[in-house]
Amino acid sequence: MTALTKDAGARPQAAVAFLAALPAIIMWGATPAATAITVDEIDPLGAGVLRTLLAAAIVVPAALMLRLPLPRGRAQWGLLLMSGFGGFAGFTLLFSYGLSLTSTAHAALILAGLPIVAGLGNALFDRRMPRIIWWIGVSIAFAGELLMITSRDPGGQASLAGDMFCIAAMVCSGMGYVAGSRLTLKIGTWATTFWGIGLAAVIQLPLLPWVIGGTEWATVSAAGWSGLGFLVVFSSVVGYCLWYWAMATGGVVRIAPIQFAQPVVSLVLAVALFSEAITVPIAVATVAILAGIALARRG
Repeated sequence: MTALTKDAGARPQAAVAFLAALPAIIMWGATPAATAITVDEIDPLGAGVLRTLLAAAIVVPAALMLRLPLPRGRAQWGLLLMSGFGGFAGFTLLFSYGLSLTSTAHAALILAGLPIVAGLGNALFDRRMPRIIWWIGVSIAFAGELLMITSRDPGGQASLAGDMFCIAAMVCSGMGYVAGSRLTLKIGTWATTFWGIGLAAVIQLPLLPWVIGGTEWATVSAAGWSGLGFLVVFSSVVGYCLWYWAMATGGVVRIAPIQFAQPVVSLVLAVALFSEAITVPIAVATVAILAGIALARRG
């Protein structure tokens, strides 16, 4: 009877967590499109720096008012540095610049490989070898990524250089996620996220004078400012807050699979907003990447 009562109570909680996670995935799925709109009018490196600095202007005062705990000891500060640099400093710069050189569809499918990077990073931290099924899944997903990168782009929007920058951004983000998830166990999700953004802003601030002059600010349209605003408020702040809350409330096992919808959202927006063609190689690559990640998660 007690088990039935607990199960009945857990269902509404899981439903609320799902409803919180879904908009987070939609926001992150829209991030490649918002980035493409932004870098079309704002210098890519300038957009990456401003995204972090403006997000920090929101979260650092909130962290101070909420008196969120700071890391303690060299190990925790190391995790915060890795989390902030990887997830909010390196990622924003590399992804913004990469998307200025490649298509939204390519960037979206490259980001779909984030769970693989995070899984390998966790295995390295724990000094344990993933199961064979994980390696099989990774191989399938990697084959899909290779097919997508080497296939001909009829629209001429994708480039190998742009794809390489997006891959580097994915690796930075994945390793930042690994460090952040471990630091969360020590100081909590809000402190990890807010102080990580703040630290990334400190890292990127010296770059501001160098990148600010690459944009004709008077000519930036409402679309360009809206794209940047979306990246700051929703991709960097609201999305992370909703996702971490959903994971903590609904459980990793229930919530994590929702991430599979993220590249689908990105591809739909790429077609709807930029009229990008979903070619046969991209369609096959999409299936291979998602199937490979699903298999790797089982391992």
